[in-house]
Amino acid sequence: MPPPPCSPTPSRLLPSLTLNSRRTVAAASAAAASSPAPAGGHGGRPLRYAVLGAGFAGLSVAWHLLKRSPRDSRVSVDIYDENGVGGGASGVSGGLLHPYSPKVKLLWRGAEFWKESMDLLRSAEQANGTAGSDTTSPDESLIWRRGIVRPPTTEKAADILLENAQSCLKSCSLQVLDSDAAQCLVPGLRVPFDFAVYMPLALNINPKKYLQALFSACQNLADEASSLSSEPKELKLYKQHVDNLHQLSGDYDSVIICLGAKACSLPELANKLPLRTCRGVIAEFQLPSDTVVPVQFQLGQLGSGNLRTTLHLYLMKKLLLQRMNCSQKLMAFILE
Repeated sequence: MPPPPCSPTPSRLLPSLTLNSRRTVAAASAAAASSPAPAGGHGGRPLRYAVLGAGFAGLSVAWHLLKRSPRDSRVSVDIYDENGVGGGASGVSGGLLHPYSPKVKLLWRGAEFWKESMDLLRSAEQANGTAGSDTTSPDESLIWRRGIVRPPTTEKAADILLENAQSCLKSCSLQVLDSDAAQCLVPGLRVPFDFAVYMPLALNINPKKYLQALFSACQNLADEASSLSSEPKELKLYKQHVDNLHQLSGDYDSVIICLGAKACSLPELANKLPLRTCRGVIAEFQLPSDTVVPVQFQLGQLGSGNLRTTLHLYLMKKLLLQRMNCSQKLMAFILE
């Protein structure tokens, strides 16, 4: 259950955030400072924030609230997520991390995004005890630092990739490789237009492990601040569903909504956000060491929809499909 109300002051609502974390912290602090009841200072009640969602956005906001708030301020951050840390879409994402679009064009505010992401990753690695390391076991790794190779598959895509590759960040460079160099990095890679764009500093993170490590980093920030100052900082996770924002009214100085597409489940935001849900299909494969065998199979109805997909897979190894509940999770790496 949420903590008891500590002030009749209504909650301030702040936008969900993935990139503008520092600005959101400043906005949250400004909103709380305008409250008639003194908060955050010596002897006063803490600045209290509710963060809805424990995925990439929610934990980033929690980290910034704890990291960027003044050392001598009392801050309490409560995270609400019925599925726990990384229990939603963030926890099953692909985990590819770089500041470029699929056409290797620098994203809007990509430089800021990349810098902020590196700060979060360093903090997560330190909390996980794996700073600067890259273990060989996929089950143990938090981050794979092996870069990403992207060969074009159409003539139009080839022209676009070559043009966009001329401009890149120094902190995440792009290289144009010929087919031999690309296949040296990824043996057997198809390079139909004799070149590929290589992002040597791009990362592949294990989303579930990263989010758990980032939550630990948030806990460490709160513990460290409390041990160094007379004004403690607190972090709590509540595994419960928030039906509506009125449920939190009066409890918090600010409520930050980081629910992604689920934000529309709140009645106060239903049909008011320009969000469009999209649907994916998830399958998990294991590749045992065996002979080369062409594989063709058909996946029938997956999830709640009426999707039928035929996959023609020609793999370097015999493919064994371990079928899970496809309406739940899916990770696939398919070589065609």
